[in-house]
Formats: sequence, structure tokens, C-alpha cells
Amino acid sequence: MIGIFLKIRQKLPYAVLAAVAVGFTYFFFGVVEIYAGNLDEFHFGLSDFIWRILLIALCVSAVIAAVLLVLRGTAFTAVLGVFIWIALLGYVQAAFLNIGANALAGDGSVGEPDIAWAVADTVIWVISGATIIYGAIKMKSKEMIRTVAMILLVVLVGMQFVGCGSNIITVTTHSSSATSTEATTQADDPDATTGDTRQNDPPVEDGRKYLTTKGLCEVSSGKNIIIFILDRFDVTYYEDIIEKDARYFDRLDGFTYFGDNISTYSRTYPGIASMVTGIDQNFDMTPDEYFDVAYGSSPFLSDLKANGYKIKLFTSDYYSYRDASCMNGTVDNVSCVSEYTVNDYAALVENLLAVSAYRNLPTVAKSAVNVSSSAFTSLVDYNGSDPVYVVDDSVTLPILNGMPLTTDDSENSYILIHLNGCHEPYNIDEHGNYSEDTTAMAAIRGCFNTVFSYIEQLKALGVYDDSTIIITGDHPRARDDCEVPTQPRQTALFVKRAGDSGRLKYSSAQVSQSNLIATLVSSSDIVTSNDYGRGYFDIPEGECVTRHHNFIMYTSEGNHIIDFAVNGAGNDFDNWTIASDENIGDLY
Repeated sequence: MIGIFLKIRQKLPYAVLAAVAVGFTYFFFGVVEIYAGNLDEFHFGLSDFIWRILLIALCVSAVIAAVLLVLRGTAFTAVLGVFIWIALLGYVQAAFLNIGANALAGDGSVGEPDIAWAVADTVIWVISGATIIYGAIKMKSKEMIRTVAMILLVVLVGMQFVGCGSNIITVTTHSSSATSTEATTQADDPDATTGDTRQNDPPVEDGRKYLTTKGLCEVSSGKNIIIFILDRFDVTYYEDIIEKDARYFDRLDGFTYFGDNISTYSRTYPGIASMVTGIDQNFDMTPDEYFDVAYGSSPFLSDLKANGYKIKLFTSDYYSYRDASCMNGTVDNVSCVSEYTVNDYAALVENLLAVSAYRNLPTVAKSAVNVSSSAFTSLVDYNGSDPVYVVDDSVTLPILNGMPLTTDDSENSYILIHLNGCHEPYNIDEHGNYSEDTTAMAAIRGCFNTVFSYIEQLKALGVYDDSTIIITGDHPRARDDCEVPTQPRQTALFVKRAGDSGRLKYSSAQVSQSNLIATLVSSSDIVTSNDYGRGYFDIPEGECVTRHHNFIMYTSEGNHIIDFAVNGAGNDFDNWTIASDENIGDLY
């Protein structure tokens, strides 16, 4: 019995260190680091998950230690080597080997992994694993190997403990700072100019401001501007639909389909904000600064307010805005939210652990972790007067389909509804109902069937004729955010001007998002002293127009803004030339 105790005591330091290295690297340290690095995107607190993942990490460590302690001889040393390998290479992968892994697989824009790098990464894992396991087996006869193994484990765990402590301090400091500054406003700024849409802001309540679902099913009895944004509505999705059903879009009474439309940007940020405000991001400002300037000083938003428009924006934060305080007094569905509730702690922890695993796994194994950045969106409920709007079709479409449209007391309305549309993850069927087993085409049809129903209700209310309606995407399909495009990037676009009727028409005019606001102003007879340029219908077919598309490409050295000048028909990639290529570093 004493002999067994001595053997266990000799194995104990190795077993505990290896167990903690694996359990905490994969189930604790990585999660805390990911959370600390994405505070603006995650809308829950550290306390909502840290004790849960700590318990999981401890349990996993205890199981690994127990397994090692019951093994004897070569079995013990071999399995010990396996766990040292898993812990060490997981850390190295996250720190140095995630080349090109700038987005989650579930976000659907990372493209296929580079084959050469995937092979090289796999070779690194295999060779290092064989070396470590062989060294572990030789531990009995080589004191130096035993010492090196102990040092590696101590250093690995120690560095991550220090880093984790630093991250927790960062999170705590950020939270305190946010609490004390979120209530600041420029409403009383004596230097506010007439172009600042916030000059008549009401007093700001304590807490962060969000866009809510307030008025989602309400329109004006006067003029309406209604914009449906189907995220990533590339022309290829439109073509896929009409290939199967050539008359699918015939229900769009009074609309014109523009088949050669170019978006200004390749991503939701800064695409949505640019479309709403007419102010482009030149990437000389941080996202927070850009949102504040764009929403706070937009001439178009000022013109809408001056012409009696109630403005309602239904889009998610982070990519479309950070804090809706910059819209205070301008956008109607802004609400203060000081409290939140996590509605599914198990799913929250599961998603966090999946993101951590995606970070630590070798390149060839990452595709097995199908988690997206939007997976956290529906896990938090905000305790305000109205629910916070999230871009989640399984939440939004049942509301639009289940509640009848009504008219409010506004003189006119500007309404933008941002749907997930063509963007993964797809979670609705063609009827707009939640489904885990669905496809891109079913999800897109689900969105359009909702739009068709919305249009019929506008007609029933007698406000359709005077409505200006846009159905488009904020950007096209990326194919691969890590490679320079080698084919056209066009965004589908349907437009109905106030007063237009009749069968769906088609135009090959060379248009872009820069024509959007001018079209809205002209169609709705908005009185303005601003020159917004030409609208979609002001550009004749056959005219050669130079348009610009800013493709945002991820690289290991930073984010590149590749400005494509499109001179001529957008479906011919020979007309796409790179005007500039600038590395801006961090995008968000």
C-alpha cells in the first residue's frame, strides 16, 4: 500500500499540471481572453459565465488527473505526453498558428482554408505530438526530459494565469468606465450646429441606449419610406431564385429591378450606417467615432426630421451602431436599457466554449465547430420598455407575420428593417418559422414571403401608392474575406417609387448605393437645400458610370481596404480595377 502511495505521489505533480494545462487552456483561459477582447460585441457580464466555466475547467482537470493517476508504467507516460501535447499545441495554435482565421466558420465568410497552410499546420501538430509523446515515454531514463516537461507545463499554465488576471482587470475596468460614461450626451452642447441632428436631444437616462422593436408593425398614414435590408443579398441569390421560379418576384407591384447595382462596402460595417446617413467611413475614425459623426450630423436625417418624418431603424448594434445615444432625438425607437437577463445560460456557456475550441483547434479541425458571432444575440433579453431589436429572422419574422400593420400618428415615416436574409446562420423556413434544418433558399423565401405580406397590408391600409420601398442588401456575398476578389460583387436591388405601379420592370442602368438617398428624396418630394446627386432612375441605361466598391480583406498583418473602381458593366470583372489598397490595421 505504501508503495502504491509513493508511486501516486511521484506521478501527482505531472498529472495535476497536465490536467490543469488542458482543462484551463481549452475551457477557461481562452474563454476569458475572447470575452475581454470583444467586450463591445458581447452584451452580458463576466459573472454570467465565469463561475460556470471555472467549474467545467476544474471538472475536466479532475477527470484528466484521475485518468493519469490510475495508469501505470508506459501507459502513464504515453498518455501524459498526449495531454502535454494537446495543451501546448492548443496554446501555440491560438497564439501563433491561426493564420487567416479572422472570422468564425459559422459566419460563412471565411472561405475555404488555405490548403498549403492547413497541411503545414497539421504537420506541425503531428511532428510535435510524436516528439512530445516519445520524450514522455523516455522520462524514466532521462531526468532532463522530466525536468523540461515540468518547466513547460509550469510556464504554460503560469503565463495563462497571468494573462487571465490581466484580462479580468481589463473587463472590470471597462465595465466601471462604461457605467460612469454611458449617460453622457451632447444634447446641451452650446456649440451644436444646425446640421447636428442631436441639437434638441431630450435628457439622457442612465444606462446604454439601444434600438428597440418599438413601432415595428406601424407605418404612417401619410408618406412612407420603407427599406428592407436582406443581409448579403448578392445577385447570385436572386439568380438562384428565378432559375427555379422565373415569376417568383412578379408580386412586387410597381417595382423596378436594377441588375447592375454596386454596394459601397463589402460588410455590414460600415455599410448599414453609410446607407442610412449618407456619410461614408474613410477609415480615419474608430467605429465609435464614425457612428457618432454619421448618425449625429447626417444632412439626410436632418432633412427627414425637417419634413415631418418619424425615423425608425431596426438593426442590431455593434456592426450598425455602438450606442444609440448618438441617435437620441433623431430616431424614434431608441430606448434606454440598464438591465438585461440571460435567458439560456447553458447555451451561452456552450457557445463560448465552442468559440474557444475554434481558437485552439488545428486548422483542419476548425470547420467542425459551426459557431457564429450571431449565436449570442438571442441569448440576452434587455429589460427596457420595448425589446431590443436583433437581426435574427427567427425572432423578427414571426412578429411581422403575426401582428397586423397599423397606422400611427406620424405625419410621415422612414422605416429600415434589417433582416438576416442571405447571411448564415439560416434559421427559418420559407414560411418564416424557426427551423434548424433549413437552407439558404428557404430562408430567403421566408424573408420575401414576409415582404410580400407586408406589401399587401400596405395596400389594405391605403398607403402603398404613396410609399417608396427599397429591397436590397447591405453588401454582396464575400466568397472569401481573406482573398482579393477575382469575380464581380453585385448587390440585388428592387426599387418602388411613390406613385409607381404595374408589372415588375427591369433596368440595366449602372447604379450604386451612392444613388440611394437621392432616390428617396426625389420619390418622397423631400424639401431640402442639399444636393444628393442622381437617383437610380436618373441614370439612363447604356451610360458608362464609374462606381466604387470597398472590399474589406482580412490578412494576418491587418485589414486591407481594397477600393475597386468599376468602370462600366459590373458583371464584367474586366471592368473592375484596384484604385487603392490600404492596410488600416484593426477594422473594429
